[in-house]
Amino acid sequence: MTKMPDVRLEQRLPQVEIRVRVEDATEPVPPPTPDCDHIRRNSKWWIASGIFLVVLVCYVLTSPGRIDIIDGQARFDVTYNWLVTGRPSVRDMWITQYMGVPGPDGLHYSYYGAPGSVFAMPLVWVGLATSSPDIRPSQFLFSLTSSIFGAGLAPILFLFYRELGIPARRAFAWTLVNSLATLVWPASTSTFDNAQHAFFTLAAVYFGFLSARRKSLAWAALGGLMAGVLFLYQEYFLLIIPALALSTLQWKVAGDSEAPGPAAYQKQLIARVVLAAKGAARKVMELIREAWRTPGEARSSCLRYAAFLVAAGIGVALSLAYNDWRFGSWFENGKVRSITAHAYPLFGNPLAGLLTLLVSPGKSIFLYSPPLLLCLIGMRSFRQQQPAIALAVKLSSALLVLFLACICFVGGDWCWGPRYLTPLLPLWALAFPFVKLDRIRRQCAVALIGAGLLIQLMALTVENQRFFLENGFKDYFWAEDPWIYFKHSALFRRFGEVASLRNGVPPTARFFNSIPVTEWCTYTILGPPPGFDRSKSPIWIRNFKIYYLPRPWPLWMSYLPPANRPIPMGPWLWSLFTLMALGGGLSYFGLRGRGCYE
Repeated sequence: MTKMPDVRLEQRLPQVEIRVRVEDATEPVPPPTPDCDHIRRNSKWWIASGIFLVVLVCYVLTSPGRIDIIDGQARFDVTYNWLVTGRPSVRDMWITQYMGVPGPDGLHYSYYGAPGSVFAMPLVWVGLATSSPDIRPSQFLFSLTSSIFGAGLAPILFLFYRELGIPARRAFAWTLVNSLATLVWPASTSTFDNAQHAFFTLAAVYFGFLSARRKSLAWAALGGLMAGVLFLYQEYFLLIIPALALSTLQWKVAGDSEAPGPAAYQKQLIARVVLAAKGAARKVMELIREAWRTPGEARSSCLRYAAFLVAAGIGVALSLAYNDWRFGSWFENGKVRSITAHAYPLFGNPLAGLLTLLVSPGKSIFLYSPPLLLCLIGMRSFRQQQPAIALAVKLSSALLVLFLACICFVGGDWCWGPRYLTPLLPLWALAFPFVKLDRIRRQCAVALIGAGLLIQLMALTVENQRFFLENGFKDYFWAEDPWIYFKHSALFRRFGEVASLRNGVPPTARFFNSIPVTEWCTYTILGPPPGFDRSKSPIWIRNFKIYYLPRPWPLWMSYLPPANRPIPMGPWLWSLFTLMALGGGLSYFGLRGRGCYE
């Protein structure tokens, strides 16, 4: 009885020694499970492709399927004439009086940049090749241009999140928040080109970030090319291109220690801003001096920054050449002549403009995109981890907002929300994953995202111009009263407009559209004729069905006889739902990672 414990002890001792030797061994032990890093790296491309298809189908299905604003009609006419005659002219007699500027060759030209028409050329060409001389399919396809670019934002933002180290599932979720709960969604369903601006803005910062991470001048130049396209759209984007180029740098911005303490912050906010600006300027000078003295990261950053700006200069050169082609002068783009001809001022009240964009009931970016409040919360943590990108976002935002606050047409009407701020939304969305969500913040985040989703769905339901006509506004009402958006709100009126859809089309609505050819369904809306008493506009619009039918094309098009529809609805809907299923499958496949979990 006394020997049995000894035997068991002797049998256990070698096992203990073996475990010690294994734990102390320096030889690497092969992992018991397969390495999934390679699969995870590839899965991000599956997810990005799936997100693009899902978001694209959402945007296409909720788009109006027609040219919803006269600006888009002018761009379409340029595209059409460019393809047919080889000149980017405006020949539509109904819009030439509003959007055409005479050139030295006797033709009329639009004062808009070339990209809004050039990027739509493949779509218009397909419509002409398959349906000519019927122009309606070309107009329908043209109206989807911004949907494609808006959907293109989603995969870039997702890949940006992954480069920032955000797990795939969180990156996927926040990408959908930006795509479906902010102003990006309605902007992507319009023939306004602001969603296209947002695409190139985010692409410029993304490629600039890749250039800093990979120490690559080629990536910096690619980012600069994206920024140069912005100048081709609108010249005022030159203000923010140097700020976007900060994404190519890797250096530390002046810290909070250089700013006043909490008490001074409360009493001297302006002094804090001034000191922070001085600190940032000092850091820039230190970076330049260090780059001049010796090779290293400082010199590499400066070279990437320069490569970004040089590449952006290509867009500037092309824009000047386009001006010369149309108007015989590099610096003549037709905008000033158009403003002068229509007798409204270029600049307005800066205070009214700034408050309009930030806090007004009619155009506040926070009302039209509630999740943006989460970005403000997450920006501090984002700045601590990515100071160069955060500085690029904040500086470009400040420059653009201050510029827009000074112009008279700050709201960009007639439109839904502050559309000129759309390019900033995907930049601020980079801060989404850096919000530290405790229980209370999580509930607030869910509420803000839900409110944002509801607001975007309301934006897509009713024709936007109905609000302006029911209020009897003149074409340039914003020039007459800079505080107009504190007195009227399209957002607050939208609840009643959506509810009125259940009443159907009024019995007085005999025509589909308010243009001379009243049964055209893909041509833009034109307002009352010149000299019409705008106080009677609420009665005038009741003659036209388009203001009382749901805005998405699958809904209003179903009211038309099949022969009057610009496209065959059945094949289009089946194709779109198939693409959505494919996109959902690709996203699911990528998130599953073939059995690899994060």
